[in-house]
Amino acid sequence: MAELVIRLEKYIGESTFNWDTFEFEMATGVADVRRAVEWAGYDGVDVTSILLEIGTCFGGSTWEGREIYAYLQGLGLPIKTRILAFAASMATVLQLVGEECEIDAAAQLMVHGPSGGTEGTVTDMASGLKMLTNEHEAIRDIYVARTGQSVETVEEWMSKDTFFSAQEALAAGLVTKVLPIAPKAAPALTDAQASARRAKFAGITARAAKRPARARVGTPKPKAKNAATPASTPRPMAKKVTTAGAAVARRPAAAAAPAAKPATLSVNQQAVAALAKSLGVKIKMEGEAPAEPTAEVVETVLADGAGSLFTDGEPAEGSAVYNDEALSASTADGTYETEDGRDIVVAAGVVESITEVEAEAEAEAAGAEAITAAITAALAPMTKRMEEMEATFKRAVPPTPKAKGTVQAPDAKNTPKPKGLLAGASATK
Repeated sequence: MAELVIRLEKYIGESTFNWDTFEFEMATGVADVRRAVEWAGYDGVDVTSILLEIGTCFGGSTWEGREIYAYLQGLGLPIKTRILAFAASMATVLQLVGEECEIDAAAQLMVHGPSGGTEGTVTDMASGLKMLTNEHEAIRDIYVARTGQSVETVEEWMSKDTFFSAQEALAAGLVTKVLPIAPKAAPALTDAQASARRAKFAGITARAAKRPARARVGTPKPKAKNAATPASTPRPMAKKVTTAGAAVARRPAAAAAPAAKPATLSVNQQAVAALAKSLGVKIKMEGEAPAEPTAEVVETVLADGAGSLFTDGEPAEGSAVYNDEALSASTADGTYETEDGRDIVVAAGVVESITEVEAEAEAEAAGAEAITAAITAALAPMTKRMEEMEATFKRAVPPTPKAKGTVQAPDAKNTPKPKGLLAGASATK
């Protein structure tokens, strides 16, 4: 059981090529409608109803339109029509075939009488007038029967181009329902977006679950108490960065300067600041109080589950070291080994030196030498073969002989004159 959707093209009739506009004009004829219904049956679709959809249709052949009307009625199936944008002329007649006639709230209709032309004798003209009169009355009767309006009212519609809005068409009986304009709804997440959000949330949850586990380790344990290690150039270490604005007030610092009295911005300055904020642009107004600084707490994880060290910014010589993220408990003196194989020497609560394990550097150097040796050994046969080919080539090809003399380039004096010019004639460009 399925509803078969048949869409009307811009014109009713046969598709043709317009030689005036050099465009192919798509049209819908009775053969197209029959083909749509029959193909559905060939495909095994059990058609139980038909939806005739009209996007933009300017009308067309009245004979073709009335044949489509009669064919659809003869199927004996429930028929519904729907106007999405604009229906004019014969399209307004054809849309009346449906028991339900829907129209979008922003669409409209145009009704007028049929037109045609006849050439020939007086008798031919009289016959043409009779044919056009019959066509006019047939269309008028469909309007009267389907809308419930009087003959006089329909004749008034057909006497000129009469336009109807969606609500006017509903009041005139040309349609049975106006489809309202739906409000804008929040965009639904696609499956890919939903999966990405779930994965991101799972990662955040996993990282949050690891932090309490580290907190349970307690005070970080030094590698060797009061062990002295020569200083070296520090390098960035493994870290987890988190913004902790509240830690600024707790970290040890020199006597804080008195807070500056916030300046009062004028109305114009406030408007400019609000506009900049809406555009995502950072500006500093004249007389504006400086922004409060924020701290960036860096966590350095120690080896063998010995805990973590916390510093305000990247650890370096002279940085204060703490046992907690709030930067409130100073770290005891000692040497602490990090996960990346470094030793941090803490003395008097600050970093005295940062050293890296020499074994790691030696291992990297040894690894590089081993790789170089392996590549050299693998290329050795190819290098030997190329040397043999080069030696063979030098023996087989004799040296290029050198020229014994030189050829002087022609100039304006010794350049030969072109042949074929008559005496006394001159060549011009």
